[in-house]
Amino acid sequence: MKRVVEVVVDSNFLMLPMVRRINLRDELDRLLNVNYRLVAPRAVIEELDRLTSQGRPIEKRRARFALNLMRTWGVEVVESPSCVRVDDAILECALKRGCVVATNDVELKSRLRKLGVPVVYLRGGKRLALEGELGA
Repeated sequence: MKRVVEVVVDSNFLMLPMVRRINLRDELDRLLNVNYRLVAPRAVIEELDRLTSQGRPIEKRRARFALNLMRTWGVEVVESPSCVRVDDAILECALKRGCVVATNDVELKSRLRKLGVPVVYLRGGKRLALEGELGA
């Protein structure tokens, strides 16, 4: 039986199809070339919910799109403390579960890189890239 790689998705990553017209599923399939499951800490959902009600009009549309995408793809929501920053919840989830993180957040990518966590990010406008190793 093949191992399933968990990929933690950040809100900005889920909004990419609206911003850059990229097919994330096709790109993840091409890049990872393994069985994978998408997960998101509850803090990501809470952030997207906040944006749908309090954000600027473009942020509201993108956040609604991201939430719909999560439902369509069956992204598993994992519990996270609601009092922590979203980036901290993503980092904690990745470390506890041994996940890859999909994000375009520069600061978060830097933190993940220092801890040796593999990161999927947009490179060159239309293609995803992987920094780090998926492991065995």
